[in-house]
Amino acid sequence: MSKRKRVSLSTRLQPYSGTLVAEVVEWLNEHDNSEKNDLIAKAVVMAYLPYARASQDVSKTELERCCWETQDRLDKHGFNLRSSLQIAQPQWRSAYLPSTVSAHNLTSQSSDNGFHPQPTEGEDNEEPVPQSLIEGSGALDDGLFGDDDW
Repeated sequence: MSKRKRVSLSTRLQPYSGTLVAEVVEWLNEHDNSEKNDLIAKAVVMAYLPYARASQDVSKTELERCCWETQDRLDKHGFNLRSSLQIAQPQWRSAYLPSTVSAHNLTSQSSDNGFHPQPTEGEDNEEPVPQSLIEGSGALDDGLFGDDDW
């Protein structure tokens, strides 16, 4: 049996009650320490491994691979989350692109060779992505890892 060096992270998380973080902390506290540590470790890797790798000056190829692998883990987590809670996958439909485009419409566009689709008459002009139910999230200009006060 090889002895590997352990790395430690010590932190104290004490969110105010009634916040999203407090809600998650209360749920995590219902688990035993081993399971709690495993849940937190998986979440941290999915969210921050590419940043950690980037700080180590890895190659662009390695960083790209890491981003794709963590995105795959996040996607699988989302699938498992929806499955375990019996939540259907949302079906987004863009209001900006017509659902069918004929070849004639593509060739008759403006002479700048730019394709500028407009919603056709009768289509809903709703937002392409609904607003988030999570406070502080869901604005169209939010970054993936923005400075939201969770």
